Amino acid sequence: MPTANEIIRLNEIERMDKKAKKAGFLPLISGEAYEAQYNSNSHVFIMIKGGKWSAWRETWQPGKGHSISIRSIVNKVPFDIAVQQANKYMAFITKKRGW
Repeated sequence: MPTANEIIRLNEIERMDKKAKKAGFLPLISGEAYEAQYNSNSHVFIMIKGGKWSAWRETWQPGKGHSISIRSIVNKVPFDIAVQQANKYMAFITKKRGW
């Protein structure tokens, strides 16, 4: 039987997954990493690092084994702020590009 702390943590992970999915992000590892793709070569990631959350965009070029561009969106913030800022960035880019 799970402990009270384990139940609390599982509920928090479920809340984060729901919030991320609502904003258009898919869980890579529930409660740790989320990703959204806004075109075939660019992705926005939200990931926990040292107890705080960061969000950034990476762009790949076909045929290259590494990203060719990385842009930080937000660093060392609570989860809700990371999702909010990453979602704002996605909305800005899609509007700017006319998608």
